[in-house]
Amino acid sequence: MDQPKLPTKVSPVEWIGPDHPGYEETGLIHYAHIPREASLDDSAPVVVMVHGKYGDESAMWIFKQTIPAGVAIVSPRAPLVSPNGGGFVWFDSANGTLQPTAEGLQTGLLKLTHFIDGLRYLYPINPDRLLLMGFSQGAAISNAFALNYPNRVLGVASLAGAMVQPFDLMPAPELDGLPVFMAHGLEDDTIPVSQAQKTRDHYQALGAKITYGEYRTGHKMTVPAIKALKDWVSEQLK
Repeated sequence: MDQPKLPTKVSPVEWIGPDHPGYEETGLIHYAHIPREASLDDSAPVVVMVHGKYGDESAMWIFKQTIPAGVAIVSPRAPLVSPNGGGFVWFDSANGTLQPTAEGLQTGLLKLTHFIDGLRYLYPINPDRLLLMGFSQGAAISNAFALNYPNRVLGVASLAGAMVQPFDLMPAPELDGLPVFMAHGLEDDTIPVSQAQKTRDHYQALGAKITYGEYRTGHKMTVPAIKALKDWVSEQLK
């Protein structure tokens, strides 16, 4: 199985392929950047970057620029080969981009949860200082994790994404000010901005603390959106 090339230089970085001993612990192929100064006695906060539909473990590293020095970064490969070929997915969509079956959503969520559970046994990371950052379908599965386990995350960044549809596939906990960052393109024809707006409103109704921005772009992040994300991440991890 081939190791994909990262779009940016990252050092140190390790690829955990299917033959690596760490693969069995986490259950997913992934890239990991662990600060050299991190140790069991001084563990690092961690950002789990979750790629979108048709991506892989290399796709999210463009966002490394938003993460402060001294923070561990891991990015897993989704467990399912895309039915259309060319990439990986967290769940198959029933009738749309973010419309999984209940069984499909739970399978993807279990894989991500097992992956996150295993990180503490592989790396000197602090599981109590965990931030999720997801793009598109990766944002949807990150939002699902946050709603199922709100006490396990410092916050979630939902980039060009939304919650899975319908919302009642997930629990509706009291979020007690959980920080949520959302950035979405007004011209996004993959996930309409209306879905992001409904996700924002649903998060607010549950008590989350929302940082929300709309940008004149399509299914991607603009420079101002990345700047806002960087500021938000720094605030959560300070």
